[in-house]
Amino acid sequence: MLPASLSAYPSAILCLLLAASADPRPLRDIIKAFDIHQTPLLSNPLVNMPSDETVSTGVIISDVIGKTQAIAIFSGLTRDIDPVSGRLDDASQNATVLAPNNNAMKNLKRKPWEDPGDYNTFGAEAYKGQDGEDRAHKNLRRFVERHIVPESPWEEGKKFKTLDGNEVWWESKDGKKKIQPADVEVTSIADKVANGEVWVLDAITLVNMHYESGDLSICFTCGTQFDAPLSSPPKNCPICDDPRQYVPPTGQAWTSLNNEASTSSQRNEFITDPHDPRIHYITTTPTAPSKTNMPAGLSDATTITKQLGIGERAILLQTEHGNVLWDLVAWLDDGTKDFIKAKGGLKAIVISHPHFWTTHLEWARCFGCPVYLQECDKEWLQREDKNNVRTLVTQPTYTILPGVTLIRAGGHFPGSSFLHWSDKPSKPGKLFIADTMMSVPSGFYHADRLPGTTSFSFMWAYPNMIPLPPDAVLGIWKSIKDFDFEESYGGFMGQNVRRKDLKVKVLESAKIFLRRSGHEKAAIYEETV
Repeated sequence: MLPASLSAYPSAILCLLLAASADPRPLRDIIKAFDIHQTPLLSNPLVNMPSDETVSTGVIISDVIGKTQAIAIFSGLTRDIDPVSGRLDDASQNATVLAPNNNAMKNLKRKPWEDPGDYNTFGAEAYKGQDGEDRAHKNLRRFVERHIVPESPWEEGKKFKTLDGNEVWWESKDGKKKIQPADVEVTSIADKVANGEVWVLDAITLVNMHYESGDLSICFTCGTQFDAPLSSPPKNCPICDDPRQYVPPTGQAWTSLNNEASTSSQRNEFITDPHDPRIHYITTTPTAPSKTNMPAGLSDATTITKQLGIGERAILLQTEHGNVLWDLVAWLDDGTKDFIKAKGGLKAIVISHPHFWTTHLEWARCFGCPVYLQECDKEWLQREDKNNVRTLVTQPTYTILPGVTLIRAGGHFPGSSFLHWSDKPSKPGKLFIADTMMSVPSGFYHADRLPGTTSFSFMWAYPNMIPLPPDAVLGIWKSIKDFDFEESYGGFMGQNVRRKDLKVKVLESAKIFLRRSGHEKAAIYEETV
């Protein structure tokens, strides 16, 4: 016969029955059980909850975790993850379980087994079939392991990594325990037993992945990361103070990777090029709908919902000699990490100019690869490279991998660069241009265009529309004059141009740009392809 205290709570009974199962449930059963708990809770949801000072000797976490109705959803999920259930059932391994209460679980923007990256890659059928089940269980394991701290008793201020690798600690604030860095309150301690404790939380507390630089300040407008904690950010962002960039009307705004992760406000999307399956685009978008029709890079940083950073795209190139990531977005999460690793990881990160340097040291740490930047732009570096992952390039051209060449062009910045990829020497290659020169709307439709129609623009400051002088435009042209290409890929989505005479159009655009600017005697008019 069930104790009276349990028979009064059907949800608690269901949790005990689930906990008795030794095998992980199929996804359909997890979904069904999750939905069962989406009903209003009874009053007095804590069953037989001890006081904070009571330790149940001779009892272990697995004996008690299913008895607390307030955490019934989460406790049911712990039995579906073998490493977790095994640990909670092992008297020799202590742990602190950070159990989100049912309200926190019900208010999740997505279910614990869901990942936006899976939907971006596999569509609405992401969790169908055996492969879908495997993806769901992988995500579920990650979610649950983020809430298990392998330490008990857990001293205040002492940092530990959860089973999923996220670093957390707790502090006392106004007489309450707060899990950091997300500042989530521990509302109660459900159980203290021989091998640990179960803490009840009022929110999901842990970031999506472990960041070495998770607490460092990031300029929300441009995405540049600084060697200063978010609690004491720099006075200003030199990148945005520079006349090539801008500070939004509401002033300087700061965030951090941990802060963005704790609020689930950013996500990355992945798109494979429809013409070449070896090329993939990574962009960041806010999880809440945008409140503006302004271009992404011009959106207000604080009063308008906006992506982290300028709005550029990173481009993943799967070459036969290894993968190269051209340019970066500031946001990095588990979905991005899994997407890139599923494509073979990274041999190198190469970044065109300081506006896109963003969180490059965190990316290099995550993927264990070097980052290539131009040495002549080093004055814009905002972080110390303690792990020696940066290669500062000094040559006009530099081979990253066979067939992949970094080209210094100058102009927008002294080190503004192109990346040229030619996998077959006998065929024209692909030119990745960032905003060293910018694809413009009149360059995308090629039929019957009038003379004087340009395909590219050449600016010192794009958002502020300050053009480059003739010598800089000439330098850009000369940097790529000896390279063949029929495709160009700009720094933002929708900026790909493909045409047989593309190189001709670059030179033609440079001449149009300077002539319309009033430079009638520019040396570039003597240039030919």
